[in-house]
Amino acid sequence: MKKYFVYIIDAIRTSRKNLNCKVYYTGFTDNPHRRLTEHRKHIKSNFMTRWKILPRGIAYLEEVDGYFNALKREKEIKRLPLKKKIELINIYQH
Repeated sequence: MKKYFVYIIDAIRTSRKNLNCKVYYTGFTDNPHRRLTEHRKHIKSNFMTRWKILPRGIAYLEEVDGYFNALKREKEIKRLPLKKKIELINIYQH
């Protein structure tokens, strides 16, 4: 079964109205480092482009077996309150 990664990107808003506002973006991919580069270059990244978000780095990374399991886990993480996402990030970084 193919491996996928669910990730949370630590980013900041760069629009004048919300300058330096912290943002956590969740997604999944089969190549997290390539995907981070795409986000930074605004390739296949409508959300980042539209809201003027500058990705700083991968704050959380979780390996998942299979496309549909990765999609399911991404949705689970997206539904978490901010406090729980920050807990995931803190556990991952320690």
